Amino acid sequence: MELIFFSQIILIIALIVLMLVVLRISAYSSTAMGLIGASVLTMIVALALVIFDKLHYIKFNFDIALALMLFGFVGTIVFSYVLGGYE
Repeated sequence: MELIFFSQIILIIALIVLMLVVLRISAYSSTAMGLIGASVLTMIVALALVIFDKLHYIKFNFDIALALMLFGFVGTIVFSYVLGGYE
C-alpha cells in the first residue's frame, strides 16, 4: 500500500514538471503551439484529478475529469476548425 502511495506522489511531481514545460511551450508566438499547450494542460489536470480521486477517495473527481477531457477534446477540434478556416 505504501509503494502505491509513493508512486502516486512521484507521478504528481512529474505532472508538475510537465505542466511547467507545457506552459513554456504555449508561450511561443504561434497560435498552434498555444492550442497544443492548452490541450496537454487539460490532459494533465484531468489526470491529476483522477490521482486525487484515488488518494483521497473523492468519487466526483473522476466525473469532473471525464467531462474535462470530453470538453477539452471538443474545444480543440472546434478551435482548430476555426483556425484553419471554413473551407
